[in-house]
Amino acid sequence: MFAIALLTLKRMREPAFFIFMGMSLLLAFFFAGLDPISQQLSSDSIFAQVVEANRSRTPLLSSALVMFVISAFFGGFLGAAEIPRDISSDLILILLSKPIRKISYMLGKYLGMLVICLSLYLSSLLIIIAAHKLQSGEFYPLLLMLKQLYLSLAFLPFCGMIIMISCFTGELAAMVISFLYLVFSLSFSFLPIAAAMLPKGVAGYAGAAGFVLYYLFPNFIFYFQDFKLLGLVSCMLVIYSLSLSIIFLLIAVGRLETMDYSKNSDV
Repeated sequence: MFAIALLTLKRMREPAFFIFMGMSLLLAFFFAGLDPISQQLSSDSIFAQVVEANRSRTPLLSSALVMFVISAFFGGFLGAAEIPRDISSDLILILLSKPIRKISYMLGKYLGMLVICLSLYLSSLLIIIAAHKLQSGEFYPLLLMLKQLYLSLAFLPFCGMIIMISCFTGELAAMVISFLYLVFSLSFSFLPIAAAMLPKGVAGYAGAAGFVLYYLFPNFIFYFQDFKLLGLVSCMLVIYSLSLSIIFLLIAVGRLETMDYSKNSDV
């Protein structure tokens, strides 16, 4: 598993990764001055009620949210090509012919992609901290910066989703679908708000019909609510992130079990 992860991490030596890293750091510096989300919301807005603005003193920084989306996009662009590239080059036949189980292969790809996404995001956070220090002469409070790390949990289901999609499509299609999935997941997070605005009887049917879809899409709105760093919400976020990652990876392993690796396959 770790050997597969190291093989995936070789993508970090490629020019594309350095280009994405440079762009991420530049954008992080540019967006570092954005106010926290809670300070940009009207207290009577629907969005404010969702994120529960001003409930805590550790709000999510807008710059951190922007850099999460950018890091997920860049990381997904790199990771979506991993499995299709192994299939097209027949490397997957060599890897799976060794005493490597398919689940170990999948976990290795998953861990490698997770490290790539986290390296982009955490590097961006360091730039945000440094830019704030240069502009204000002070560092962000430790608890506030720890809150920004909770966004890292969202990479768990996101990377699992990328791995799953790449098992069903080619390289280019995986990149496109991954981007659309990210955009749709961000907008899909507002499903409960839309359902709550429907008439009572209709809302019940809409909520029931959308529950499965709502669970299977990483609902990023969960990760930037105001909540205690150590509490029920944070524990449930960890459980949700891990459970969704496991579901995606099991689907991907099932695809590997039934996949035709020949050149004439549809992948």
